Amino acid sequence: MILAGGRIRTLGRAGLNPQSHLAIAGGKVIACGGREVMSLRGPRTRVVDLNGSAVLPGFNDAHAHVVYYGLTRFAADLTGVRGIDEILDRLREHSTGLKAGDWQQGMGYRTDELTERRQPHRTELDRVTGERPAFIDERGGHARVANSAALAAAGIKTDTPNPPGGRIGRDLNRAPNGLLLESAMRLVADVQPAPALERRIEGVLKAQDLLVSRGITSVAAAVNRGFADDLRAYERLACEGRLKVRVNEFLSWELLEAATSIGVRAGFGGSMVRAGPIKVFVDGGAERVAMRSGGGVWRITREDLRELVARASAAGLQVAAHAIGDAAIEAMCDAVEAAGAIDLRHRVEHCTICPPDLQARLARLGMVAVMQPMAARFGRVASTIFFPVRDRKDLAPHRGLMRAGVPVAFSSDLPVTPDPSPWPGIRVAVEDQVNGISLLAALRAYTSGGAYASFEETIKGTLEPGLLADLQVYRGDPLEGANVNWEELRPRAVLLGGTRVFGSL
Repeated sequence: MILAGGRIRTLGRAGLNPQSHLAIAGGKVIACGGREVMSLRGPRTRVVDLNGSAVLPGFNDAHAHVVYYGLTRFAADLTGVRGIDEILDRLREHSTGLKAGDWQQGMGYRTDELTERRQPHRTELDRVTGERPAFIDERGGHARVANSAALAAAGIKTDTPNPPGGRIGRDLNRAPNGLLLESAMRLVADVQPAPALERRIEGVLKAQDLLVSRGITSVAAAVNRGFADDLRAYERLACEGRLKVRVNEFLSWELLEAATSIGVRAGFGGSMVRAGPIKVFVDGGAERVAMRSGGGVWRITREDLRELVARASAAGLQVAAHAIGDAAIEAMCDAVEAAGAIDLRHRVEHCTICPPDLQARLARLGMVAVMQPMAARFGRVASTIFFPVRDRKDLAPHRGLMRAGVPVAFSSDLPVTPDPSPWPGIRVAVEDQVNGISLLAALRAYTSGGAYASFEETIKGTLEPGLLADLQVYRGDPLEGANVNWEELRPRAVLLGGTRVFGSL
């Protein structure tokens, strides 16, 4: 195939300078340049006239909860609710489609958007869920409210102690009120019947349809708990030819021993499915992030983190650490330094409050910052509540990290960000008045940055010859239009290895 007469930006050596022609064969780019590329045309070559349309490498979302998002499509959608009564109404409506024995779930509300400005109580959920175990998740993924039946199934009572790294919400009489924070969510999750493999596969298909429609051709699939079936779901879809996005699947820390025992190493897998880093939570979310200035929730002790990173590093496995606050990031740096593992590109997921001294340490230790640029938008407001004044200049420090030499990969954290389209985040990163970066740097963070984080920079991430032909085509040129609405920008076509997986050319 030859794409002709377009504005093709490889994001490689040529940066944003457009070329007009791109040749593809065997799933890879074989040439990019001007009309001379047409000399490669053979008798079976398909030539597509782009008529000035723009071409970019496919986006790489370096941190998205793919299976979790897909499974929530079968739950009650609580996105945008403005009050507890509305939550109950949606749960009541959703329950009509459930079978006997099914647990009920809801997902997507935010406490700060509710008129009551508080979490629902378990007894309020009981009014519509009855004796069916049920729980609802806040959109950030760090808080859950369970009904009485779910608490009973988990054996959570008045005398149940808080688990390490979590808290059970309680009434004044110490009785559980249904709120479960951070690791306490696991108390209920671990007794909930695991979704069947077929349901996981259905969820992945729902998620990939959304991802591909946003120009995303690669995704690092983050996990919250140790389901090995996630990897099996991706592998089955790949074998059946139904996987339309390349997957770097995280493995929860519970799977570290199993992974090392069968020889899984960093980069294990093929071009479609890879077993990626070991995921561990260091601190909590929102006001529960671990800060040097004090406070926060530690999901793992510093000592246990050091041991985990040492064990993973000795086995040749990369670690992806959820670390938002500067104290959590510092703890991860300490663990990597103690392990002497500067060649495994250990990852800091989120890396939201990162002052200059930690930026320098991340660079020195060869670590990668996997960030969500949209954090810069809501973080400037939220920081007035959660972070001391002196820390706000270090919020989402994309510019500082890049200048320090830290590889930065961008991501959506789907479904924390309900729409994974990279364009709003790219715009925020470029226009950020505190830590803004260039458009080229933002685009690379959403393409080759993710490839580097998964040890794949020599096979994908740009449209240089020899790399995979994962690309997206836009009507016109969104990078040069004067009135482009980046929030609504969508590709007209997406190709994976030169094969169309979305839209039309």
